[in-house]
Amino acid sequence: MKKRSRKISKIVALAKSEEQRAGAATGKSRRHLEEQRGRLGELNAYRYSYADRSKSLANVSSAHWKDYQNFLQRLDQAIVSQQQVVKDSEKNLELHRQRWLAKRQRLESLQKVLDRYQDEEAQFEERRQQRAQDELPSPDRPYTQDSDL
Repeated sequence: MKKRSRKISKIVALAKSEEQRAGAATGKSRRHLEEQRGRLGELNAYRYSYADRSKSLANVSSAHWKDYQNFLQRLDQAIVSQQQVVKDSEKNLELHRQRWLAKRQRLESLQKVLDRYQDEEAQFEERRQQRAQDELPSPDRPYTQDSDL
């Protein structure tokens, strides 16, 4: 009877390791997203700081002003690119999270089956022991072969 629970316990162990790997991948994806958001924040802060300097540039040559504007455009392009990286990282995180949830649900289902099998096996063993005890002679009625005579 214990064969069923032994077999399913191996499957549960495999499902558990799959769920843990999926959880680790989700965590890695979440850390990557936070890094990308941090970079975007740095770029935005740098852009704001650099744009704020333009107020102090009163009398500069047109060549310098053009270089300044080109730099701001490149910075804006970098921000747009980083925003796309953040969006892609968010999608990647959601994909990993969905995979992890599926693995977790599978593990929970398998664990319930294992628990049910173990409960059934325990009940079976309890009934077997009870039958064995019932077959033993009781102390107030001694066992004799001639008791039917």
